[in-house]
Amino acid sequence: MRYRRLDLNLLVALDALLSECSVSRAAERLCLGQSATSSALGRLREHFNDPLLVQVGRRLEPTALGLELLPKVRAALALTREIVDAPLNFDPAQCNRHITLVASDYVADVLFSAVSRALAHIAPGVRLSLRDMPLPRDGDVVSEALDYRRSDCVIVPRQRVNPAYSQMPLMTDQLCCIVCAQHPQFAEGLSLADYCAAEHVVREFADGRNLAMDAVHLHELGIERRAAVTVESFVLMPEFIVGTARIATVFQRQAQRFAQRFPLRIHPAPLAFPQAEQVLQWHPYQEHDPAMQWFRGLLLEQAALLDQPGT
Repeated sequence: MRYRRLDLNLLVALDALLSECSVSRAAERLCLGQSATSSALGRLREHFNDPLLVQVGRRLEPTALGLELLPKVRAALALTREIVDAPLNFDPAQCNRHITLVASDYVADVLFSAVSRALAHIAPGVRLSLRDMPLPRDGDVVSEALDYRRSDCVIVPRQRVNPAYSQMPLMTDQLCCIVCAQHPQFAEGLSLADYCAAEHVVREFADGRNLAMDAVHLHELGIERRAAVTVESFVLMPEFIVGTARIATVFQRQAQRFAQRFPLRIHPAPLAFPQAEQVLQWHPYQEHDPAMQWFRGLLLEQAALLDQPGT
């Protein structure tokens, strides 16, 4: 490649020649023949209109221009190496990036407090914006998040994955039920008859459509719950369970977190709900972005830690 009539590859030769002050040693350093290295020196002399290296006795010495150019060439090549090697040398501690991620409040509650703490220690310059799942204009929450909302990545249940976007399995969970620990009803367990007869707290989206996995599965089985309270956030559910005989169907990981803060009892669901898998998706153009590659690895690492005892 030429810049202002200079073949930029000659800068590497210039660095070797001025550093070694010897055509033969420069040729060894460049892995070139001595004639090719001499030819490079000739073209450099022609471009700069200066001999650059002159014979002094039995050795070559740089001219005044050569001495002036050497530190500048070294700095230019060092910067070039830094640019070329950036994907290999990504340092999260030096990263200043604003990352926007779309996920349900369940994922945010279970996973992202740990992710935020990790970022504070490992990559304090990274700013994280969490957005709730959008209402898709065309039924596709992934394209809504990544294309219309310009988010960096989105976490969705497996059944809502868009195969046009890059993806990676992130975490799995199982549905269970929570009831008030202070209420005598359901103290010994929860049968399917109890489940069907009780009042429920359910999660609905803003437009009134309950798209949660438990609602879809119950609809397929022909089971209709008595919804006493509907909320737009999973984290609000315990507030409407405590002090009542109501039931909420939530994910096991979140139920355990709720039970640390509220007087709740966790029961296995009285019917077999399918296992829920959360999938991370991102736009293909970010596939090789070193910052996003590192961030996706951090998400996977923190999700794996959820399975460790005491986490």
